[in-house]
Amino acid sequence: MTARLIPTLPLFEGEALTGYVSRHAKLFETTPRDFCTDLGMRWPALCSGYDEQIGRLAWLTGESSEKLRSWSVKKVGNGRYRVGQAHASMGTLRRTAVRLCPQCVARSLSKAGPAGVCQLLEWSLVCIDRCAEHGCRFITLPSAENSHATYDFVARVLAHHYEVFQAADRSVQVPEIGFETYVRERLRNGAADDWLQNLDLTQLHRASVSLGAALCDVKVKRMQDLPKTRIRELCQAGFQSLVEGPQAYRKALSSLYDSGNAERPYYSADFGVHFRWLREVRNAPEIEVLASIAREHVFARYPTQPGKKVFDRLPPGQVWLTIDQARKRLGFGAVFLKKLLGHLDGVAENQALKRTDVHVDEIPKVLTYWDGLINLKDAAGLLGLMTAQVKGLQDRGVLKTIRITSTLRYLSRVEVMDLIEQVERLPELLLGKSVAPLNVFCREKGIPLSEVVDLWRKGDLEGQICRGGGVGLNAIEVDWDAICPRKTVRLHQDITLPETARYLKINVAAIRHLRDQGILSEVRKRNPDTNHQKQYISKGSIQAFERSYVTLGQLAEVQKVAPIHLARKLDVEGIEPIPCAGALVRVYSKREFGLDGSQVRKGGEV
Repeated sequence: MTARLIPTLPLFEGEALTGYVSRHAKLFETTPRDFCTDLGMRWPALCSGYDEQIGRLAWLTGESSEKLRSWSVKKVGNGRYRVGQAHASMGTLRRTAVRLCPQCVARSLSKAGPAGVCQLLEWSLVCIDRCAEHGCRFITLPSAENSHATYDFVARVLAHHYEVFQAADRSVQVPEIGFETYVRERLRNGAADDWLQNLDLTQLHRASVSLGAALCDVKVKRMQDLPKTRIRELCQAGFQSLVEGPQAYRKALSSLYDSGNAERPYYSADFGVHFRWLREVRNAPEIEVLASIAREHVFARYPTQPGKKVFDRLPPGQVWLTIDQARKRLGFGAVFLKKLLGHLDGVAENQALKRTDVHVDEIPKVLTYWDGLINLKDAAGLLGLMTAQVKGLQDRGVLKTIRITSTLRYLSRVEVMDLIEQVERLPELLLGKSVAPLNVFCREKGIPLSEVVDLWRKGDLEGQICRGGGVGLNAIEVDWDAICPRKTVRLHQDITLPETARYLKINVAAIRHLRDQGILSEVRKRNPDTNHQKQYISKGSIQAFERSYVTLGQLAEVQKVAPIHLARKLDVEGIEPIPCAGALVRVYSKREFGLDGSQVRKGGEV
C-alpha cells in the first residue's frame, strides 16, 4: 500500500475540497490533475465529490472523511448539487467561476505564500456576495480554458495576482444582510427545522429576490432584468417576509394586493416577477410550501375563471367575481351595481365606482337587500297615493328615503307594508263625529297629506282617525275638526312661487310681475329626483321686499277687512300701488302708510 502524503497541509474551516487539493498541488509544484493521478486519485471525480475519492484523500492527508465531505460539492441530480451541508443548483452554484474575497487572498499570499491561499466553499455561491470577515464585496477572476483547470484555484489566483491585490486596496465595505447569515448557517449545519427547510439555496435565493422585487415595486418581466446593484437589497426585503414564517408571507402577498394601482386587480401583475418565478418552478415539489399559500391568497382575493389553473391547481370554486360577471348574475347595470354595493358598505360614491370585483357572499346579500326595496311608483300604488305625496311622506321622515343613485328614490318594502297594516288596525267608526276621507280633508283644508299622516304617526290625532273604504292610506278618514285650516308658511329658506304668494297674501301672477321687475329675485335649483330645474324666490329678496313694501292682502289682514273693500277705499283715497310695467299689482310702498319693518306682519307669519 502506498505511504501517506508527507508533508500535508491543514484543512481550514469552510475550505472547499478542490481548493484544498489545489494548495497541495502547488506545494508539490504540480497541477491538481497530475497530483491526483500520481497518488491514485482522479481529479474530475474528486471535483464531483465521489466518496471513494474523498476516502483516498482522507487516508493520504490524515483528515477525516466526514470533514472533507462536509466542505465538498457533490452532484445529486440533474443540475442539482450538495454544497457542504446544503443543496443548490447551477442557478446559484458557480463551479467554473473563480469568486473570492480579495482581502482574504491578498493576506494569505503575503503571509503564507501560494500554498496558504485558502478557497472558502461559500465563495462559489452567487447568493453570498460579502466576506463575513472583512465586509468587502467578492470579485470574480477570469475562467481558464477548461473547467477542471478553473478548479485549480491557486493557479487562477497566481495568474491574476495583480488584479487581486488591486481589488484588495480598492475594496468597498457593503452592509451585512440576514439572508447571507442564514445561508452560511445552512452550509455548516444543514437546513434548520423551519418551514423553508425543503427549499434549496437556489430556490430560497430566487424566492427572496423575486418577492423583494415585487414588494419594492420593481417592474421587470424576467429576473435576469433586475438591476444588479439592487439584488442584495431586494433579496433581504423578500427574505425578511419569508424567514418570519407563513403568516409573514401571507402578509406580504396581501400588501401587494393592497398596493396595486391597476383599475382591476390581477394577481399576475400584483405579484410581478415573483409570479413569473412561481409559475416557472410550480412543478418542483419543494415549492409547494410557497405555492400553496400563494394559491390560497389568489383564490381568496382575486376573481378566477373556472377551469383555469393557478400555479398548477384548479380553483375549488369562484370566490370573487368581476363586476361584469356579477352584474350578469344579478341583472343590474355595472355602475348601478357598484353604487348599490357602496351603499351597502357605507362608502363614498367615488370610492364605490372604483370597485372591480364582487365576493360571491355578497351576491345573496345584494339580492336580499334589493328585494326589500320598492320604488316610488310601486309604493304609491300600494299606499293609494300619487308619487308626489309619497315624496312628501319621505321628506317628513314618515317613510325612510333610500338613494342608490343621485336621482332615484327607493323605500323599504317592510316600512310601506307596516304603514298599511297600521291603517288596517284603525277603528272603523268615530262615534258622534263628522269625518272625511283623507284626500278630501287635505284638499278642502289646504293641509299637506304628509303632515296629517305625520301627526297621526306621532299620536297627535288619537281618537280623531278611523278606517273607511279605499286602498292604503286612502282608507283613512279624519275628524273634520281635528286640525285647523291651512297652516302658515314660514320663511326659513327659499320658497316656491305659490308659497311666496301665500306668504305675501297676493296671487302668483303678481309674484311673477314682481320677479320680472327685479323686485323679487328668482333662483333655480336642481330637483334631485328628476334632475330638472325648479324655480324659487330667494329668502333674502322676500325679506328686502318686506322692509319697503306691503301687499293689499297684508294690509287687509291687519285692518280685518276684506281685500276687495280695502282696494276700493285705497283707490278713492288716491293711494296708488307701485308701478309694475303696466300691470296692476296691489303692492304699496310702506311710506304711504307710515309703517316700519316691525309693523308689517304679526309674528312674521301669514
